[in-house]
Order: sequence, then structure tokens, then C-alpha cells
Amino acid sequence: MTDLVLKELRFRHAQLDLRAERLRHVWRTLPATGPRAAALGRQVKEIQAQADNYAALIEKAEEM
Repeated sequence: MTDLVLKELRFRHAQLDLRAERLRHVWRTLPATGPRAAALGRQVKEIQAQADNYAALIEKAEEM
């Protein structure tokens, strides 16, 4: 992969990590027994999974 593609992957990974962290902060401030908390919890997990996928792609690309 080219350097530009790697930079884009790193940028997207950083964006997703930041978004997940912000949502995690909001999620922690909500009461634990609400539907909004459950929805935010799922959203945080999904975004973190996407960030992890980008991290795996970056790792594979750097090995090449």
C-alpha cells in the first residue's frame, strides 16, 4: 500500500477511536438502566470494532 493509503487508514482509525472514546464518556454518565444507555453501549462496541479492524489493516499493511 502507498504511504497515502496508510495515512488515510491511520487517520480513519484515529477518528473512530476518538468517537468511541467520546461516546464511552457520555455512556458512563448515563443511568445504567435506560434504553439510551443500552443503545450507546452497542454503538460504542460497534465503533470500537471498526477501529480494531482498521488497526488490523494497518498492521498487515506495515508488514508488507
